[in-house]
Amino acid sequence: MQTEKQTEKETAAASAIKGTIIGAIRGTGDVAGAIVDVVSGTLVKTIKGTRAVGSELSALVVGTITGTVQGVVEVGSEIGAAAKGALVGTLKGTQEVGTAALDTVRTSVGALVKNTAELGGDVAGVATGAVEGTIVSAKTIGVTATEAASEAVTAVIKSTHAVGSEAAGAVKASMVGTLRGTKEVGANAMEAVSGSAGAVVKTTAEVGGDVGTAAKHAVEGVITAAKELGMDVSEAASAAASGAMKAAGKISSAAGEQVRNAVTGTIAGVKVIVKEPFKTA
Repeated sequence: MQTEKQTEKETAAASAIKGTIIGAIRGTGDVAGAIVDVVSGTLVKTIKGTRAVGSELSALVVGTITGTVQGVVEVGSEIGAAAKGALVGTLKGTQEVGTAALDTVRTSVGALVKNTAELGGDVAGVATGAVEGTIVSAKTIGVTATEAASEAVTAVIKSTHAVGSEAAGAVKASMVGTLRGTKEVGANAMEAVSGSAGAVVKTTAEVGGDVGTAAKHAVEGVITAAKELGMDVSEAASAAASGAMKAAGKISSAAGEQVRNAVTGTIAGVKVIVKEPFKTA
């Protein structure tokens, strides 16, 4: 349970950065870039000044994200680009002082989804930007693009469930973020897609959701993104379906059958072929 001290730190951090975020956005056309600079710079300065670790660091990150979302919503900027910038800035700033880790991804994504939902913002747009930003920052925190994507997708599903937002939109958006992010950094897109789809199924099962429906939404999201980015749609759909099947098989035979039925056949006009086991090129 969160302590009063943590709440105070979050509130203070949010208040400190909100005005700066608003000024930075209004002063430039590059929303994501401005947010990266403000968030990373603020975190470096504050962490060095307070030597925050553990729960204090988490409170600082949450507060920084909270203030960023509040500033973006007040200005009326596009929240997806802002979410990407917030993730990149958070991981860049915390890494600069030696504290960035996958825990930071979970904390940051959770705060982004929670605050966006509370302010009536576009949670799906945040999901896309958050996953994309985490992948872009993978090297910064010493993980692969696939590991970064899976961690971010897991955080999106859990936090979306926690705030009661629509699961379908978040799942699809997460897969879009996976493909956009891997394309931007030149990572193995199909491997990341498979991993993200697997994370969708695994996490959906953990929160008591319908794994078959979630798997189908993951494939739909990948198809949408592959068309948008000019990638091989059939290959991307197959990678997502295969990753979902692999994860479902580790849950139970019933889950495996449920996901197989959901992702086999034609989805969004694309014939999906499940490869077992899935192998990347």
